[in-house]
Amino acid sequence: MENIIVIGGGLMGSSVAWKLAEQGAKVTLLEKQGQNFDHGSSYGASRISRSLGPKKDVFSYVHNRTVKEVKKLLTFLNKKGKKQAHKMEDIYSTSPVSYLYTRDQYDQIDKLRYKKQKNDYRRGSGDSAFRKFGVTLKPDQVLVREFREHSGTLDPHELIQKLRLAIGLKGGKIVFNQKVTKLVKKEDYFEIEVSNTESSKTKTIQAKKVVVAAGPYTVEVLKDFAPYFNRIITPKRVLVSYFKIAKKRYEKLSEKELKHIIAAQPMFSQIGKEYFSMIEKWDEDGRPIFKAGGHKIRHNIVDLDNAWHLIPRKKELKWIKKEFRKYFESLEIHLMKKDIERVDYCNCLYSMTRTEVPLVTHIYNQYGSVDKNIVVIGGMSGVGAKGCLGYGTIGANLILGNPEEPSKIYRRVAKAFGNYGVRLYTRKPRRGRLF
Repeated sequence: MENIIVIGGGLMGSSVAWKLAEQGAKVTLLEKQGQNFDHGSSYGASRISRSLGPKKDVFSYVHNRTVKEVKKLLTFLNKKGKKQAHKMEDIYSTSPVSYLYTRDQYDQIDKLRYKKQKNDYRRGSGDSAFRKFGVTLKPDQVLVREFREHSGTLDPHELIQKLRLAIGLKGGKIVFNQKVTKLVKKEDYFEIEVSNTESSKTKTIQAKKVVVAAGPYTVEVLKDFAPYFNRIITPKRVLVSYFKIAKKRYEKLSEKELKHIIAAQPMFSQIGKEYFSMIEKWDEDGRPIFKAGGHKIRHNIVDLDNAWHLIPRKKELKWIKKEFRKYFESLEIHLMKKDIERVDYCNCLYSMTRTEVPLVTHIYNQYGSVDKNIVVIGGMSGVGAKGCLGYGTIGANLILGNPEEPSKIYRRVAKAFGNYGVRLYTRKPRRGRLF
């Protein structure tokens, strides 16, 4: 009999497992893959890290809480080992974050977000954007740049490795190559059927409490315990492509142009299909490898296990490359098709709710009552990385039955990601506002 089982060893599962271990809970983390990810929602070396929003913005809170929790994590690791061996720079690359809007979009959110914003940001449109940022915009477009420490990108792989190390040092267990095939509730405990992905051997584990942080596999894990979840979150696939500028063209770029390129990454455009790009890493020649895609180009998934390795559609690749070139043109850097080398691609799979608001919540069992011995963390819609330890903190407090933290913003955020989202789609709807 295990005390607490966490299903899923990506950023969300590792975050909640660490927060549980930190508070002295006996926790076992089950991960479907081996120690090294070759795919997954947490695969790769970069995610946009951003917190532009007013004081009460729930997404800004989970980002800022994550930064705070990462500092605590590194302090713990440095006390246990060689001092200063673990640094914030291992995880965060601070750089301006660019947000592109239409004028109508900006006007709609201006009063809610920017007029109440005390963080450092600058805005530009028309000729003012070129003077401030070296960016040429269409007449109806507005560019906002966020300048904050630890806003830019974070490295999910590096953070996961540090979380795993800390979990082990606190007495937690991590078991790899464990695919959960069944989750059943008995009278006062859970039975978890697990298949070893290397040997195909199966076994049954018993646990008093369970946290499900299985990303796109969440619905599959909950099919017996809470089958209604297939109406709450849906697995989606988003294509991500990796580019770099051809060596001959890159060598012709001036120092000023190189500075503009780096200053303009990462970027997030809310126009149309919500294009994004960032620097994933640097190659052996010192050229940046860019990661690019579109949040709104989503596809439903028929076969989860095979979806990671699907060959991308030519139409998807063409659109991403076109947007990549357009963004460089706005920086007054004109690239021909031959100047852009496609390095790789990957399919990013995640779960999303109908409202596109994540869930960190207790859930109803198949008999229609809330079970406080199980928590689900899911529906991240591809934006969960920046706030992983914020979500993990809420999840750990829920499963341990800890009293709510005293701050009003914590209680507000926990409510926003809590039972409201579940009740919205069950037989027991609850009136009220999400935020």
